[in-house]
Amino acid sequence: MTTINTLKQANSLVGSLTNTTKMPTLSYSIPAKECKQGQKLRKLNNSVCSTCYAQKGNYVRYKAIIESQYNRLQSLKQPFWVNAMVYLIDNSKKTKESKLFRWHDSGDLQNPDHLRKIIQVAKATPNVKHWLPTKEKRIIENITNGKMPKNLIIRLSGSFIDGQPPKTIFNTSTVTTNKNLATCRSFEQGGKCGSCRKCWNKTIKNIVYLKH
Repeated sequence: MTTINTLKQANSLVGSLTNTTKMPTLSYSIPAKECKQGQKLRKLNNSVCSTCYAQKGNYVRYKAIIESQYNRLQSLKQPFWVNAMVYLIDNSKKTKESKLFRWHDSGDLQNPDHLRKIIQVAKATPNVKHWLPTKEKRIIENITNGKMPKNLIIRLSGSFIDGQPPKTIFNTSTVTTNKNLATCRSFEQGGKCGSCRKCWNKTIKNIVYLKH
């Protein structure tokens, strides 16, 4: 185990955290093109991945963003990845203030070891609520057996627009084209979370997002 002493050192090991305009906290971004289930769904009409927001706009417009995402992806093999992520989350101003963190504003779980590392990070940062949206049902159900740190909420994402929530013991999310059915109201708030924290709330079984 190595000792992480500075943000610069942590960033050099795992890449910097990402700062999106929508959310009240920081997140971590890896390439959406490397999603396992996502790339299968992208080929299907009406799937939520067929118009993936993380495969357009700034995510693909700037070479520096693409390179940063692939550097983070490669860093998952780094033996000190957990230590560095814990340091970044504990010492980044926006995360310290919000006490929240989101995994993967772009990309998804790569393998079981990836999830195990995230669980270790959550356990080591008990004062932060972690939200992990994913389509990797087999990974989360095989690895966690329904058990996870209290401060980590996993939401299994539905596959199709206007479809039903996945059948799972975990929290879920779906996408709708009907504004009246959307429980995420960020579209009424300039595309931002504002004071809403539903995604991090385990008592809310399913979050319904408006297609964008």
